[in-house]
Amino acid sequence: MQESLYKRMFKLVIKHWPFLLLSTLAALVYVALNSASIWLTASLINNILIDFQQLLADHSQMVEQGTLTLNEKLKFWTNGLILRDTPQETLKVLCLTIMVVFLTKNVFLYLKNISMTVVQYHLITEMRNRLYEHFNSLSLSYFNQNKSGELTSIMINDVSNLRRALGTSFHQIIVEPINLLAFIFLLFIISWKLALLSLIILPIAGFTILVIGRSIRRKSKRTAAMIAGITNIITETLSSIRVVKAFAMEEYEVQRFFKETRQYFQLI
Repeated sequence: MQESLYKRMFKLVIKHWPFLLLSTLAALVYVALNSASIWLTASLINNILIDFQQLLADHSQMVEQGTLTLNEKLKFWTNGLILRDTPQETLKVLCLTIMVVFLTKNVFLYLKNISMTVVQYHLITEMRNRLYEHFNSLSLSYFNQNKSGELTSIMINDVSNLRRALGTSFHQIIVEPINLLAFIFLLFIISWKLALLSLIILPIAGFTILVIGRSIRRKSKRTAAMIAGITNIITETLSSIRVVKAFAMEEYEVQRFFKETRQYFQLI
């Protein structure tokens, strides 16, 4: 059942592959620029703390060495980009470079988000249309067995939650793993010993995230059921407001609604 559900979702999403491709490419560029911004920020701190003449001497020594480690190569390329005749000029070029990288990084982040948002809204529009068409094809016995408020909640709230889940899933599946790999790569370039030490906490963090994630999923299901109950009370009360007024049931309906909202508040 789950596999067929995933297949159906894939068929709905893949139709918008140009926006998905654009979002993926923008995400990759964002990750690359994000890593570059971290490296340049470290270079800024390094330039402030280290004597400028020592910085020039180190750069000249790298030129004479010929064979360099990856860390030294990155430092050499960075220094070649930013080093000028005076410390003030070097700092000015470095700050300008960092500003351009951060600005470009956020442009690609916006491009990734806006492309994914287009896919999300196309998806929820099509799903709501299909749901509405499906509801209209069902027999009267189905509507006798199910509350109209719950069906309304499925069309409005559950589909909206699916849209948010799609955006979050894309970010977690595509962006975060690449971001993590880029950070680990930078750590190993700087110091492989410290990188190995930092990797020790990954299994602990992974287990903690797994436990919390399961708890959140269970709570999300209960929350969706509570929202459906609240929506059902609103729908029933408003559609039968003349009956409620005729039998002076206003206080009863208000207390029933308050009870549902209190339970929802305690749940979240």
